[in-house]
This record gives sequence, C-alpha cells and structure tokens, in this order.
Amino acid sequence: MSKNITLIIMSAGESSRFRQDSTKFLDSTKKQNPNTQNQKNRIKKHWIRINGIPIWLYMANRLQEKYNFKKVLITAHKDEVSYMRRFCEYEIIEGGNSRQETLQNALKIVNSEFVCVSDAARFNLDFDVLDRLFSFDLDSLDCLAPVLNVVDTIFLREDSKLNYLNRDNVKLVQTPQISRLNVLKKALKLGNFSDESSAINAYGGRIATITGSKNLEKLTYFSDLKNFALNGISFDKTSDNFTGFGFDVHKFVKNKEMTLGGIKIDCGFGFEAHSDGDVLIHSLCDAFLGSIGAGDIGEWFPPSSDEFKDIDSKILLKKVIDFVYGIGFRIVNIDIMILAEIPKINPHKDEMIKCIAQILQIEKNKINIKATTMEKMGFIGRGEGVCVSSNVSLKYSLEF
Repeated sequence: MSKNITLIIMSAGESSRFRQDSTKFLDSTKKQNPNTQNQKNRIKKHWIRINGIPIWLYMANRLQEKYNFKKVLITAHKDEVSYMRRFCEYEIIEGGNSRQETLQNALKIVNSEFVCVSDAARFNLDFDVLDRLFSFDLDSLDCLAPVLNVVDTIFLREDSKLNYLNRDNVKLVQTPQISRLNVLKKALKLGNFSDESSAINAYGGRIATITGSKNLEKLTYFSDLKNFALNGISFDKTSDNFTGFGFDVHKFVKNKEMTLGGIKIDCGFGFEAHSDGDVLIHSLCDAFLGSIGAGDIGEWFPPSSDEFKDIDSKILLKKVIDFVYGIGFRIVNIDIMILAEIPKINPHKDEMIKCIAQILQIEKNKINIKATTMEKMGFIGRGEGVCVSSNVSLKYSLEF
C-alpha cells in the first residue's frame, strides 16, 4: 500500500511557542546566565537532534525504512531549504506562511493516489499504531487519522459562558494522517484548517479513525522535552566543536563613511561595496556560515540584489546568527584578525567587541580582535584597503 503513498514531513514552522517557552523554562530552573540568555536554546524544535541528526530527518528515515513510500517530501522554512538539502537526498519543499499553505506547496508535486502527512514534532513514532494505519483498507475512505480519547473534564468557553461537553464524544486528533490526494486538494480550498481530517470533514469526505498513542503526542513547548526524556527519548545534548574561517577584503573609496566592526570610524573615507562595506562583519558572517556548512555570504546576500544595496551589515550578521542559533548551535569563541595600514585599529577594538557582543548576545570575553599592518607592503601597505580574517568555534548544545 505504501507504494501508492507519498510521505510529507511538515517542518517549515518558526517554532514560536517552543522558543518563547525556552526562556521561561530556563529562568524557572535558575540556570540562565543573563549575559547569554538569548544565545541559549533558541533552537527550533525540528532541529533538535537524536543520534546526531535533526528530528525531521530522524523521522523521515525511520518511516521510509519501515514503509518504503513512493516518495518522501520534507517541507522547510524558506531560509532553511538549501541547508536541509545538505543533510539528505529527500526532496525539500519551501514552506509558506502557514501550515496549510506549506502543505499545498508540497501537494503540487505529489502524483500518488494517497498522501501521508506527519508533523516533525511527532517524532516519537509508535509502530503499533503506524502498522495499523498503513495496513488499513483505504478503498472506501478519503482520510484515516489516529485519535485519542479525552480523559479529563472538558468545557467550551463561549463569551462568559462555560459549556461542558461529553468527553466520550471528544477526540484528540494526531498525525500521521493518510488522505486521498484529489479530495484533500479540493478540501483545502474551502478555508483554513489545522489538519487534513478537518479539511476533508468540511468537504464532506469519508473519514475513519484508529486509536492513537500517547507516544505520538506533539512536541510543542520547550518544557515538553523533559517529559519526552523521562519517557526514554535520548536527545543529543552536545556535540564536537565546529570551526569556520571567513575572509574578506575591500578597497577604500572617498565620500563614504567608514563602518568597521559595526561602528563608525571618522577617517575621511569608507569601503567600496554594494552594502556598507563592513569588511569585518562580512568575514565574520562567512566564518559562521562556514562552520555550519551553510554556504557563504554571497549566496545569502547576493551583491546583485537591490535588497542589500547600502544595507547596514549588522542586519546581515543578525540574520546569520539567528539562523545559527535556530539550528541549535552556540558560540564557543571568536578570533578576528584585521590587516590595515590605515585607519588605526587599536583605539576602536573595545567598541567593536562591545558592538559584536551585543548583536550575538554573548559575553565580550568570547571575542578577540587583533590588528596588524603589512609593513608598507602590497595594496594594504599602500593604504588602499583593509583585509579581515575571522575564525569562529561553535558547539551544538541543548539544555533542559
């Protein structure tokens, strides 16, 4: 049956609730250092790792190995598409602004009769449930979903009135769900839905359910990690260090203010560049991207794009570091070398370090800046430009 099913793993979200909850959780455990509060645990939940791989890939591999689907599609945030492709041979589909829009993007390239949609956040697979799901006779169905009974008293708040419901008639719907492709496509056009079964129900499709499992509960909040760990899930807490090297050079140009290391330097000239030309920040961006294997600054911020014309390079660094933190890495240390005959660098180093530390939200003692001249040799020695090399060291880290 799975030969006629395409598997779609949904992992294109922002993990907003998860990331917001991480700060509250760590504050409550008194583990948080206020100087590194925003560096720790800004990871998106689908980048949490098990056995060295992110859970979206961990889940896809296990499901494909077990059921051998016709095709496997992974949805990704638009900023993560290229990076995800470095991890696997599955087809990576750019997501949209909502779960439904993301799913509709993926469905455009599905050519099987059925599609199985599963959220990456339900990575704790229960194969007893899944075996029943994939062995079910789907001939007379448009959707099949696992559900759980509600064991607590439940009410519906309508304005100021509480309407208590018969819990025997209430079910919690889980994924994976199997849907008939042509029906699902039509159903999703009727409105905005939180899952496939609700869309197909609105369309009037034929739905069946099987008993789900507590194991398939969704990872929603950062504090949920502790419960998963107590139930036997072994998350990767740390990894080896990852290092990256960045290098950039810009020549001087008159009638432009100089920006170097995120600060303004009054010296009568600036850097020739598509952006503000901050050669230090550009080399630092490349070092970060190199350390995680995510390409280079030219791929991320093409000089041919008007979007980045005269842009403040601090904005570029902020975007890069948000990505680095989002996939689960933390900064161990940074070492920067500036090669310049002019302007004099030493009077500005402390201010540069302070500026960079604020952007990266790390302690200043993790950043080192060195400066030297070229002893009048070469274009730098002739005072025609500046060269900067940067080295960064990162570590994957998860604390809970």
